[in-house]
Amino acid sequence: MIAIILAGGKSSRFGSPKALATIEGEVFYEKIIQTLNQTNLFEKVVISSSDDLKDSFNNYQDIVVDLPEYENNGPLGGIYSVMKKYDTECYFVIACDTPKITEKAISYLYQFFISRVMEEQLDIAGYEVDGKKMPTLAFYSHRVEEDIKDALDQEEFRMKKIYQNKPSQWLNVEFVNDPTNWYQNINYIEDLEKNEL
Repeated sequence: MIAIILAGGKSSRFGSPKALATIEGEVFYEKIIQTLNQTNLFEKVVISSSDDLKDSFNNYQDIVVDLPEYENNGPLGGIYSVMKKYDTECYFVIACDTPKITEKAISYLYQFFISRVMEEQLDIAGYEVDGKKMPTLAFYSHRVEEDIKDALDQEEFRMKKIYQNKPSQWLNVEFVNDPTNWYQNINYIEDLEKNEL
């Protein structure tokens, strides 16, 4: 099983590459890698990056740059590029702007996914908050690879296109008994400043 950290976006709302921002003295992507490794679930943690940012990750070894035909195609381009390079049964996808993710939240979602993947042929299991699905905080079966390619080839870059057409289930973040906002996306510098208070 492989974890994919999506870190190739332009971060235009944030003003600088979010993956390289710091929270509580830790760089976003490094903090996420540490949490993912602590779960002992993943054989590899891969950073999905753009060509522009690929040299920004402190000589980290497992970086996959978007395939040329799918560069600048958002999360789907990044996910597909990693899937093409690394074949495995399932992938965990997390955006680099979710640095407060916890080992507990990842493990809980994994158990939920695995318990249903055989009986129900579940392809996607992710979190949702206030009814809003979070496809960049989710497990994906290898069976979605061709669907992602088809969407990209049709220039349909919304992740919604994938999860609406494959068996998927979504867990409310409140199922994880944790009062912190571990699932929060930090989209703006103001979000980061609030978390640092």
